[in-house]
Amino acid sequence: MTGCCTFPPREAPAIPLWINGRAVLAMPQEFHEIREAATQRLIRRVPMVDRELAASAITNANQAQRLLPEAVKSFLESLLLALGELEAHFAGLSAVESHTHLDAGKADVANAIALVQALMAQPANDIASVEANRSILALAGPGMPLSAAIQLTLPVVSTGGAVTLVPDANAASCALALAELCGQCGLPDRVFNVIYVRDPVALSLVGEPGVEKVRLFGPSAWAQRWQAAALDWAVPCELVLA
Repeated sequence: MTGCCTFPPREAPAIPLWINGRAVLAMPQEFHEIREAATQRLIRRVPMVDRELAASAITNANQAQRLLPEAVKSFLESLLLALGELEAHFAGLSAVESHTHLDAGKADVANAIALVQALMAQPANDIASVEANRSILALAGPGMPLSAAIQLTLPVVSTGGAVTLVPDANAASCALALAELCGQCGLPDRVFNVIYVRDPVALSLVGEPGVEKVRLFGPSAWAQRWQAAALDWAVPCELVLA
């Protein structure tokens, strides 16, 4: 169960955003609370930031030094190895943030690893320049938090693009952990940014200078709502299928 609060108690840690290859602490007036389903214990707080701070992530993405084609294989291999080593950690995060059992979290991680393996199996010329030099705004819906983050970001960054990811508010830790891990595995700073915003702010970011596409990944009802809004956008919107 989750909720919102204003100036929440200090004992629950607030997780940072990920901008320019580093953690960024934010103390806005509104936080999204993550609680244990059984006990309602407050686990962490997610800062729902304003447009100005969110837009700075897109500015960083626009200025990113992209992942070079010759570095893609090494990056993906390192990430695959790291995900395997941290499988239990990510499974626990996924289970908590999707309000499911640990088995579902394990399935999320297994699916995420399979996605990386599938990307590695593609011929080099198939992961060349589809998203090259593009700045992408990626929106993730509820469910399968690690798979969603990987499905939205890796096909972009491995082809020379940069991503600003807006995860589901309940799944902020999975997205943050993945972004940090990607940096440790060789992804250049600014290429993968993570922000937490409410829908009105996310909608305003679509028109931010440099955003050339919006990618969506989530349940059908959630995706349909965003696709309806996309009819008025000047940039293309892509629904990423599981």
